[in-house]
Amino acid sequence: MNDYVSHKSVIILERRLGLLHLSIFSLILAYVVGVRIIFERGYQANEKATGFVNVRLEGVTYTTGGGMVFPADGPELVAPQIESDAMFVPTHITTTRGQIQDNCTDPAQPCSSDVDCMRQPPVAYGLCEDGHCMQLGWCPRPPSEQSRSVVLQNLMDLDVVLLGEISFPQLGGGETLSTEDGKRHVRTRWSLHDIVERSGVSLRTAVEQGLVLSVVLKWTCDLNPGADACVPRLRVYPLAEHRGFVAEWADYYQMRGSGAAERVPTRDLHSAQGLRLLFSSRGTAHRIDLYACVLQLFMALALLPIASTVTDTIMQNLFAERRHYREYKMETTPDFSDVRAKVEALEKQTKSQQQKMLQYDE
Repeated sequence: MNDYVSHKSVIILERRLGLLHLSIFSLILAYVVGVRIIFERGYQANEKATGFVNVRLEGVTYTTGGGMVFPADGPELVAPQIESDAMFVPTHITTTRGQIQDNCTDPAQPCSSDVDCMRQPPVAYGLCEDGHCMQLGWCPRPPSEQSRSVVLQNLMDLDVVLLGEISFPQLGGGETLSTEDGKRHVRTRWSLHDIVERSGVSLRTAVEQGLVLSVVLKWTCDLNPGADACVPRLRVYPLAEHRGFVAEWADYYQMRGSGAAERVPTRDLHSAQGLRLLFSSRGTAHRIDLYACVLQLFMALALLPIASTVTDTIMQNLFAERRHYREYKMETTPDFSDVRAKVEALEKQTKSQQQKMLQYDE
């Protein structure tokens, strides 16, 4: 060791080296135990799954018009018909009755002269009348005197019944978890008021402008032996930037014309604004897994030796007394190359003498 590094300096360097190594070792150990094992639960195997949800609307509400009250129940309110994992509940409905196929002005095509209107016979002949283009279609076009608007009352008192199922093939062994299992005490009935309230959007906005909501039946299941029953929770998220949802559908039939045998195709057009609910059932499951535990063990064994490398790098490049540390670390040894050459020459001389003595004896 170089004489420049005193015995006292060596002791100080050894203490600082040991303290730095212990600190880095502790940080790595804290990461493995605190983050990977405790916070991220690296000792568990996780599985994501998508389930099935069945939805129905229950309850009775009403509309008013002409001084009369008209009751409406679940099957009437879900229009158009309920979709796969989706439902549309109108809050405002405008109905234009008795539309027939004819040439009439289109409110969506304003014009000031015939030049502004497209010419595509036989659908359109490029005619402008009363500030709108003429076009073949279902007439009269809404809004018109034949249009009637109704507002559904007390919609928020209606109930949505969610019946869901989910299974985790890898961790659950094929067992199906269901909301209809009496052991789980799962809440399956939610009022529209509760669903809209959970989305964070005001009830007034939902009724007046309509709303698109993602309604998720969220499962978070602990599949370890002795764990509590898995109970899903309801999560509601607004979609489409709080914009309303409008749906249109029609009822088609035939009316008698001027002749006895004449039948005129007719329809009633319904345009509704309201709540569109998109339902889904998703979940995650976790369970203690031997493979995951072994993986965390080997990761810890691979990370802990890094403490020595990091410590050495800091001491050599960032430490204030890095020059002393380098001299302390690298010890200069004598060069024995000359002695090695003399030894080899002596061995060759000894071998040659032995060979000569053997020849002499022969």
